[in-house]
Amino acid sequence: MYFFKIFYLGIVSLIKFVIKFFKYFFIGLYNIITLIPKYFVLGIIYIFGKKEKKKISKQNKKISFAIVGTTFAIYLVCVFLISRWYVQGLKIKYLSNDIINSTDIIEKEDKDNNNQTVPEPEPEKPSDNTSENNAPVYYPNDYWDYMNVPFMEVNFTELLKKNPDTVGWIKVDGTKVNYPIVQAEDNDYYLSHAFNKRSNAGGWVFADYRVDFKDFGRNTIIYGHNMNNKTMFGSIPNMLYSGYLNNSNNYYIKISTPTSNTVWKVFSVYTIEPEVYYLKTNFRTEPYDKFLNTLKGRSVYDFGIDVTTDDKILTLSTCDNTGTKRVAVHAKMINIEYK
Repeated sequence: MYFFKIFYLGIVSLIKFVIKFFKYFFIGLYNIITLIPKYFVLGIIYIFGKKEKKKISKQNKKISFAIVGTTFAIYLVCVFLISRWYVQGLKIKYLSNDIINSTDIIEKEDKDNNNQTVPEPEPEKPSDNTSENNAPVYYPNDYWDYMNVPFMEVNFTELLKKNPDTVGWIKVDGTKVNYPIVQAEDNDYYLSHAFNKRSNAGGWVFADYRVDFKDFGRNTIIYGHNMNNKTMFGSIPNMLYSGYLNNSNNYYIKISTPTSNTVWKVFSVYTIEPEVYYLKTNFRTEPYDKFLNTLKGRSVYDFGIDVTTDDKILTLSTCDNTGTKRVAVHAKMINIEYK
C-alpha cells in the first residue's frame, strides 16, 4: 500500500513539474520578446529573412546574434536553476513525509481530561535548581498557568539511527512546521544538506551550533529556509498576518527532545534587515532584560505576554518572501516535563 502511495505521489509530482516547466518556458519566451523586441526581431529577420538581410548592417547582424544567443543562454540557465530548485523542494517534501510517517509522534491530551496528577515542581518557586540526581532542573514562571497545554512526545530511536545529529523535533501551531531538528558543528552545513545528509539547496531545520537542547539556554535559536513549496520554514512568514495572529490557539510552539518536552508561547514576530542582534546567546555585554524588551518592542503585534529575565526564550529565524530581509519569531518557555 505504501509503495503504491509513493508511486502515485511521484506520478502526480511529475505531471505538475511538466506543467510548470512549460508554463515558465512560455512565460520566459514572452518576456524575451517583450523586453528586447528590437534586437530579437532583428536577429530573427537576419536568420530567416531573405530580402531583409541586405538592409541590415554588419554591426546590427553581430548585435542581433549576440543578443539572441546571450538571451537564450541566460534563459536556459534560469530554467535549469528553477527546475533544480523545484526538484530539490520535492525531494525535501517527500523526505519530510517519510520521516513523519515513520516516527512516533504523540500529542498528549489535556491533563485534566486524562485525570493525571500534576506533580508540583520543586522547589515551590520555579527556577534553575538541581534534582535528586544533581541534574539541572528548570521550571518556567508560568508553569501553573499553562500546565494543561498538551505536550508533544516524540520517539527518537529511529531518528537517531537515521541521523545522529538529531537533537529534537519542533511543531509550530498555525503553520506547516513539523520537523526533526538537527545540529552540526557550524551554521553552514545544514543550509545545503537535508536530513539524510545529502546535498540539497533547501537544507533542513537546524539549531544554532552554540545552543544546548538538554538544558536550553536563555536564547535557543533554530534556522530554516523559506521554501516556495512551504516546506521547512516556508510557512513561518504567515505568522506576520491576521490569519495567524487573530487565532490565539496558534501561539504555541512545541519541542520534544530525547530528554524533555517543552511548550513555548510566541511573544514577538517581525521582519528586519539581516543582522545578528536577535541571535545572541551570550549576554555579558548587554543586560538580558534590555535584550528581551528590544525583541518585544519590535513585534508587529501585541501578544499581551510578559517576558522577564527568569524566562528562557526560543528564536526562529528565516528569510522573508522577498529573500532580502529576515523574519524573526520569539517565544518563551511556558512549560516543561522531563523524561
